[in-house]
Amino acid sequence: MLQTEADLNAKSGKLHYAFVICIGGFLLSGIVLAAQRLPSIALDSVREALGVGYAEVGLITSVFMLFYAGLSLVWGMLGDRIGTRWAMTLACGLSSLGTILFGLFGGTSLAVAIVTWAICGIGCAGLLMAILPKIISRWFAPNKRGFGMSLCTPGANFAALILGVVAPMVINGLGWNMAYVAFGIYFAAITVFVALTFREAPEDMGLAPYGAPQGTQAAPAPKIEQKDEEASGKKVSPLRQVCRMGITWHFGLFYAVYQLGYMAATQYYVVSMTGNGFDLATAAFSLTIGGVLTIITELVVGSLSDHHERKTMIGIMVLCTAVLSAGYAFYLINTAEPGLVPCYFFIATISASTGVITIIMSGAGEYYNDECRATGTGMIGTINIVGRYLGPWVAGLVIDATGQTGYAFVIVAAACLVASLIAFAMPKAATVQAKWANS
Repeated sequence: MLQTEADLNAKSGKLHYAFVICIGGFLLSGIVLAAQRLPSIALDSVREALGVGYAEVGLITSVFMLFYAGLSLVWGMLGDRIGTRWAMTLACGLSSLGTILFGLFGGTSLAVAIVTWAICGIGCAGLLMAILPKIISRWFAPNKRGFGMSLCTPGANFAALILGVVAPMVINGLGWNMAYVAFGIYFAAITVFVALTFREAPEDMGLAPYGAPQGTQAAPAPKIEQKDEEASGKKVSPLRQVCRMGITWHFGLFYAVYQLGYMAATQYYVVSMTGNGFDLATAAFSLTIGGVLTIITELVVGSLSDHHERKTMIGIMVLCTAVLSAGYAFYLINTAEPGLVPCYFFIATISASTGVITIIMSGAGEYYNDECRATGTGMIGTINIVGRYLGPWVAGLVIDATGQTGYAFVIVAAACLVASLIAFAMPKAATVQAKWANS
């Protein structure tokens, strides 16, 4: 006889297995951030090894981002097809492989560096928006999904804090090549952890989702690719289902506009201070403060979103980013010699407000049913490639035209204001789910 969540927890005296899944999600989030930040720390060392200029070495990261942002849909479709556990394991493995290969061979030529780091980008594309929302939606009851996601996404900011200390030590002691190899081996260890511990759903272990009402009975484990073919004999592919839904394009538009502002902010946090007379170490410390506050914010707002409409929470948080960015832009533009404390305050609080990613990821997944959830969030993740690339470029154009780094945050404020209005206009998740139930 199948047991309930309460029965199993009472017998074992242990935490629900969903928290093991969250440990994996935390580690996977860290891989993505580490892969994005490690090249910036080793940039000069790699450039000197290859004997190329900054524009050429920048191609390595550009191609990485092309695959990272562009393949989210592909990974989402794969997650719906072969299962989240094995899709995530494969993605993690490719991230590890690409990082190790870059460390071993990336210094031989620019072409080899681009190809090997692109492999890492292909893997990283499957580690967050594409699949993680589906995993969390299965392991956590609807009223706990924000909480579940808030335990995973801080892994990215935690990795940033660790990376800033460990990477320079390894590079200075063993060289940039070994830094990549070392992190690649670490990613490989996470791959093994994911393969051994991830399960497709709580039903695989006879559990109900965490947070489900007491007495909820575990259902049989879902079978991948077991589709419901009705009397018509036809089945609609997950991709077609997703493309037909207005929320896909509505949420995708929001995320693309938001990413434009987000990328403009992250690209010019440090420059906004160094361009106003602060040294690099002092300016970079603002990111450490912001990282700590972001982790706290993700934990708080993730749980709050379980008790309030997620799209409203998203709108409020993004609106806060807009207001804070406008304040920072006004301060920088109208102050001859900006002070350290005000700059730290604005950068840290703007960073903290980007903790909305926790709600974005859990909220996006709730608009789709289980059959096409990874495809849906993967599509949204792919659409945002537009904002990812436009953000730094548009902000850079404005800075060049005005000669003021503060104007980058005018772009951030404008983009986030528009994004917040788009978020407020989204339909409620319950309304969309009701359509699923009646279709």
